[in-house]
Amino acid sequence: MTPNQKIYRCTVTTLDGQPLFLLLITRERMESAIAPEGSTVGATPSTSPNGSVNRNDVDPRMTEPQKRYLFRLLAQQGIDGKNAEAHLKKTFQVATLREVSKTTASQLIEQMVANQKEAGHERA
Repeated sequence: MTPNQKIYRCTVTTLDGQPLFLLLITRERMESAIAPEGSTVGATPSTSPNGSVNRNDVDPRMTEPQKRYLFRLLAQQGIDGKNAEAHLKKTFQVATLREVSKTTASQLIEQMVANQKEAGHERA
């Protein structure tokens, strides 16, 4: 069994406890490329912004404060509500925002803040 693999075992029995069949399910966690277009964010969730690889443990999911901050940053760019959610899903290449890791969300936040600072300096 690899670090990204988990095996579930399900035994179906009769009412008197006799096994009818055993079902083994193997789940593998797939790492996907999540770099937004034109960004310098790490290519996978397991890569930190400085290029070092994180530990093999599972990265926790994006927090609600991170999610709210991403929505605020997008609102400043004129992207609100469902459009903001669709934009984030496309950027992270996920079906739901619950799939986004805390590290990946942090990387995008850092990139968006840096881009806003650059845009502010260009106007000054």
